[in-house]
Amino acid sequence: MNKRTLGAQRFCGALGYGICALLAVAALLEFASFLALTAFHSFRPDTRDNFADASPAYRVYPWAAEFWQEEHSRWKSQQGAYAPFRIWGVASWHGKYINSENTPDGTWRRTIQPAVCDKQSATEVWMFGGSTLYGTGVPDWATIASLVSRHLNSAGRGCFLVSNFGAEGYVTNQEVILLVERLKAGRRPAMVIFYDGVNDSYAGAVSPADPRSHMSYANIKARVEGSLAGRLDFLRNSNALQLARMALDSLHRPIRAQTTEGEFTAKGRATLDNYESNLEIARALGKSYGFRVFCFWQPALVFGHKPLDPFELRIEAGDAAGRSFPRMAAVYRQAAERSSFDHSFVFLGDIFDAVRDPVYIDQWMHLSPTGNELVALALVKHIEESLRAHETLP
Repeated sequence: MNKRTLGAQRFCGALGYGICALLAVAALLEFASFLALTAFHSFRPDTRDNFADASPAYRVYPWAAEFWQEEHSRWKSQQGAYAPFRIWGVASWHGKYINSENTPDGTWRRTIQPAVCDKQSATEVWMFGGSTLYGTGVPDWATIASLVSRHLNSAGRGCFLVSNFGAEGYVTNQEVILLVERLKAGRRPAMVIFYDGVNDSYAGAVSPADPRSHMSYANIKARVEGSLAGRLDFLRNSNALQLARMALDSLHRPIRAQTTEGEFTAKGRATLDNYESNLEIARALGKSYGFRVFCFWQPALVFGHKPLDPFELRIEAGDAAGRSFPRMAAVYRQAAERSSFDHSFVFLGDIFDAVRDPVYIDQWMHLSPTGNELVALALVKHIEESLRAHETLP
């Protein structure tokens, strides 16, 4: 064996040992970071990305601990399911409290319907929205769709069959596409309800700050384009990098973005322009296909005068860097103003102003069962009033 061959073997051997050592160090670092984060979050549950299970709104429910164990399992195992044009849909899940069922119309969250109802003659109601409508953080019976079904069917107007087409992370851009898909499949509702606000505000004013886009735009774009960032984005969720980010945040005071009030207003205006354009498209489809459209702008912690519970104050304090809430609040101010003069949608941003009990359970404005009940009552009240007014028209 000549010296060149021997040198090459030694080099390859050293390289192999180096790579193995690097992988071993990385694995140990990841494991140690996992233990550190687990210990830290056990002492400070409010530092988790989602600490909804700590909400005092659930203290009255004996099933809360079991429910949250199932919800956390769903979050860990579910990454969504690819859906053409809409990008992602609802992943199948079957549990004691949460069920996203495979149906001929796709996979959707279970809606609790009335026990006695002739589905052949039922009035079909389709509901579209994001995670709050889907029912993130509540059992099947406490989703807004299930509660709307219960109240509509107790009003003595016959049978209403409510379908929950809510999907976590959806904005109205995706919901209109989904509505078109359902119509193209030959389905025909009598009523369509849109329930939005938080996701449109976040996508339009915070990230990617473009109302024409969707949530997680940068990550999905990088993956589709095959960029290096897209190939390595799994590293962002590693325990080691999460721990490093937490350490840096504790050492450096967050710097507020120097955004003027005029820029906030401009983003809010663009977001509402896009939102109302989607509503116009939905209403045009309603005229062509014979269904009525009801649109509601959901409540959020960033707007209104609700007396905040200490837990809700912690949620508000979690945005101390001002990255999200001020931008979203600017959209909400636009929504409140527009709904008051053009009446194209019902603004619910202030329905909790007299509610002292906690209803928000996390930074994404998901609601407790009590919060969803109040929202469902507001929706049904408006729908009932509209139906009665429609019946009196000549």
